[in-house]
Amino acid sequence: MARWTGTALLCVTLLQGLRMTTTLPNEAPLSACEDMMPQHSGVMPQPGPAPYTIQVSNSSYETGVPVTVRILGPVYRGLLLKAVMPGSTSAMGSWQDPPENTKFLQCSGNRQGAITHANINPKNNETVYEWIPPSGKSSIQFMATVAENRQLYWLNVKSEMLTGCAAGTGAGLLVLLSSLLLALLYSR
Repeated sequence: MARWTGTALLCVTLLQGLRMTTTLPNEAPLSACEDMMPQHSGVMPQPGPAPYTIQVSNSSYETGVPVTVRILGPVYRGLLLKAVMPGSTSAMGSWQDPPENTKFLQCSGNRQGAITHANINPKNNETVYEWIPPSGKSSIQFMATVAENRQLYWLNVKSEMLTGCAAGTGAGLLVLLSSLLLALLYSR
């Protein structure tokens, strides 16, 4: 009987240790880059609407010009955030220095392709992420998995779609309008 009890205790201890190693409190797993699943063993994503939204600073983007991104909602502890083209899981662009309690996650071969949590310390509406768009004019949107805690997480939290502009479009348009205004003023 004592031998069986010792064996059972060892099995319970090993299973508990295995459960602890699969929760990944220090980052999302690399496999999450494709399916956005945090791999919390025995825990499924919440089925209802997420209490989180993704707020972006612009409705369009220009190559190399940072876009500010925030996750709005209750305090959260886990995160996987990336920019994607519609219908794709490949991370687009890169992220600037991650805020406190977060770090880069290499997705789609891009060392700065995604942001994930560095620990389970709280993150909130004041946590600001800066994304640097790639070259191109494709529409993109931000996609996130947000975990309030180990038991409560939501998949596919999405921002509104952002449209791409050719590099320098904003400055070029400003120069063109200024030239037209000067031409009108001097033609009188």
